[in-house]
Amino acid sequence: MDVQQLEEAWALRSSAREARLVAAPHVPAALSLLGIVRPGDRLVAFADDFTEAFASGFDACDVAMVDEPSAAAFAAASEGFAGSFDAEGPHLWWFVNSIGGFGLRVPGLRALGRTAREARALLVVDNTVASIFGCDPLRLGAVLSLEALDRVCAGEAPRKLVAASVARSQLKRHRVDAAAECAHALLEGCGLAELDLSSDEAKVLELGLDTLDTRMQAHFDRARALAEYLAANEIVRNVRYPGLSSHPDHVAATGILEHGFGPAVEFDLIERSAGELIDALPGEFRTSPAGGATTRLSAPRGKQGSTIRLFAGTDDPLVVASTLDNALRN
Repeated sequence: MDVQQLEEAWALRSSAREARLVAAPHVPAALSLLGIVRPGDRLVAFADDFTEAFASGFDACDVAMVDEPSAAAFAAASEGFAGSFDAEGPHLWWFVNSIGGFGLRVPGLRALGRTAREARALLVVDNTVASIFGCDPLRLGAVLSLEALDRVCAGEAPRKLVAASVARSQLKRHRVDAAAECAHALLEGCGLAELDLSSDEAKVLELGLDTLDTRMQAHFDRARALAEYLAANEIVRNVRYPGLSSHPDHVAATGILEHGFGPAVEFDLIERSAGELIDALPGEFRTSPAGGATTRLSAPRGKQGSTIRLFAGTDDPLVVASTLDNALRN
């Protein structure tokens, strides 16, 4: 497949009007590279993993970060700004993760989508953690869904790629969704050159799309098993996984996530730092590629902090749990 065919395949998979592939290290960088967020726009975001990326990548517009992924928080941060669904703008952008931020928060995307249109805001969703397999943001009210393709490519892509998908603007009874039509016009006119994709990259992405469902279901199932193991382990605390009833967004997650509750689990250590635990584990737990077959651990609040974020691979969760247990107890 060439770039155009891959973009068409991605658009078909995401039920999008169109899709673009962008070379970028993560979703905020891809959004910046697209150039659709312009000087004079306001960008309201819940993405505390990427606070610095928003501060440096959108310095020509007004950026406001919110503490909660709720419609009320976004509406409050948008007061006083008159957004427009005209392609000329100015535009009010709302940015949120389908799963993301510290605590793996899950927003009520339907409510956000409705409130965004009432506020004349364009809702953009970073769907990287949930993936196209686990969430359909365009169906839930987003006008633009962006996803880093590490997991789609099973961690084997030679460089970081992001897919940007825009919602269809045709609604029932021949009505047009003005927000989606505006997003389409902006993406069409962004002027970003077509991605120069090598044959190796194209093959990895094509194979990844063909095998995505089976691999992602395995990631989701193993994450659930590891979350339940950690929740019952007295050596850790505050296990955060959208599939647990203790998670603050569990109810919202059951309404927007599909096939499970994502591949990620967070937890806090009691008597040691994140760096100490990671260093005590076999090297592949920290060096495996994002989206690869091996479970990967990181320290989202730094190695001196106590928080661990785990992305389940397709490896045996019993072996992973045993390895974790040995590292936690020694």
